[in-house]
Amino acid sequence: MPDVSVIILTKNAGSRFEEIMNTILNQKFDGNFEIVVVDSGSTDNTLEIAEKYNARIFKIKPDEFHHSRTRNFGAEKSKGKILVYLTQDALPLNNHWLNNLLTPLNDRDVAVVYGRQVAYPNAKPMDAFFYSYFYPDTRKILTKEDTNDPRKFYLGNIFISDVCSAIKRDVWETIRFRDEIFMSEDKDFALRVLKAAYKIVYEPKAAVYHSHDYTLVSLFRRRFKDGVAYSYITSHGSDKFVSSGMKYFLEEVKFLARRYPKWLTYALIYDFAHFLAFQLGKTYGKTHVRNRLIRKYWMR
Repeated sequence: MPDVSVIILTKNAGSRFEEIMNTILNQKFDGNFEIVVVDSGSTDNTLEIAEKYNARIFKIKPDEFHHSRTRNFGAEKSKGKILVYLTQDALPLNNHWLNNLLTPLNDRDVAVVYGRQVAYPNAKPMDAFFYSYFYPDTRKILTKEDTNDPRKFYLGNIFISDVCSAIKRDVWETIRFRDEIFMSEDKDFALRVLKAAYKIVYEPKAAVYHSHDYTLVSLFRRRFKDGVAYSYITSHGSDKFVSSGMKYFLEEVKFLARRYPKWLTYALIYDFAHFLAFQLGKTYGKTHVRNRLIRKYWMR
């Protein structure tokens, strides 16, 4: 039985996928690990690359993909004592990534570890700032006390992400991802792990390159769904999205003014789209916002 299962959900993984697989295979790790790929309909060379690196491949239909259920499926098919989730576009910064991600799990009270995300060098300046702001270089430990205000927890710990995470199998077997959570399954899972009196560690030494090249439309669609998930997962607590968003925006303006002043106007539009989409998403299913047009264009 392998010590670790690295689980990657794929669909047309793109040009970086082979580099990612090669970097995983060359990790300096004393134990043994397997790579499990759950593919939902790739039509490029994703599966050929996965086979080249001896991954165990499981195929599902495109319409069967679901952030929670597919991650549970990957865990069910894996054999490792520790489950490591890595997205198809997340590239470990170095060959110590896996060891750094797993080391905190040596503490029996620690159930989950999340790694740091660093924007790719070619990312938009707004995205570079986003990742530097929400994925700091300082370690953080979360406990049950941090769940007293779920909304504050959700907005204050953006680094909780299955882009790069490690979970003890016995903890996953007890808690699992909830099938009804279509997105932000990581935040929901983390809340329930902490409420079960385990600890969670954010480990910046376990860093990966990861960022998205969103258009305004794709950004709006993504953040709308974020808002829906936030509303569904966090039924109570202090909602400080507006105040925390304003603080973030002011810091971003300072960053751009110093380094990328030509991006300031676009950043204003970009951040407004983010804000509006999230706010609309929060009201989905509660007000008149829930209508056929919204479901057709923003929830697909």
